[in-house]
Amino acid sequence: MIKRACISTLLAASMILMATPVWAGYYAHLIVTESSGNSYTNLALNYSMDVATLVTEGYITPTGLDTRITDAGFNVLPHMVVEDRLLWVGDVAANSETQFILFTQQEALESMPTIAGHGGYVTIADDADLEPGDVYAFGIAAYFDVSAGANKNVIRKDDALTFNVTAAGELTFAVVGGNSLVASGLTSGYMTIMVYCDGTDMWMEIDDVEVDRDTASAVPNTAAVWKLFENNVTPYVYYYGQWVVT
Repeated sequence: MIKRACISTLLAASMILMATPVWAGYYAHLIVTESSGNSYTNLALNYSMDVATLVTEGYITPTGLDTRITDAGFNVLPHMVVEDRLLWVGDVAANSETQFILFTQQEALESMPTIAGHGGYVTIADDADLEPGDVYAFGIAAYFDVSAGANKNVIRKDDALTFNVTAAGELTFAVVGGNSLVASGLTSGYMTIMVYCDGTDMWMEIDDVEVDRDTASAVPNTAAVWKLFENNVTPYVYYYGQWVVT
């Protein structure tokens, strides 16, 4: 389940679909107004829209993979189309209007990232088949915001494990009652992070480079749900996977 939080108290978005072919498709201007004096980098934005009508009228395909979101300079941004809204990630300046553009009828993308929305997160129900035990792996390919902040959890299963920002530029994978892996000196950006445990050792790799290793720790079996990407730690995620031995 994806839980989203709209930021309408801070920002307002408007959109007009123009019936003028552009790049062999159509375009819509999305104007985001910031009025609280805050600037944002890679802010997850969302706009409610009637996606079904766009499909039936032939503006987009049912998958939405033929769409693009750009900034005013036509730089393509991460975005996602769901049943009732459009989500994307972009920079927003304080006390200003920022323009984004939705293009349709483009060459189909292979996939879209997951964008939980500002303040949103993803939950996975507790399942015996997902309990890590003592041999497991986790993999995430995403933009990681590693600035300091409270409860910036990439992965959280209460009383079992956490993978979160523990200081500015620092990510920690911690097994409750067991060992931890720490990556420090990081800069916010897109990276692929893998955590492995083979029953003897556990280690973390970032972009195929090992950054920490310790003795293996089995993850406690708890009834808590999995919560992912909390408190804007990953504005967009292209891949998440977890593997266990069953």
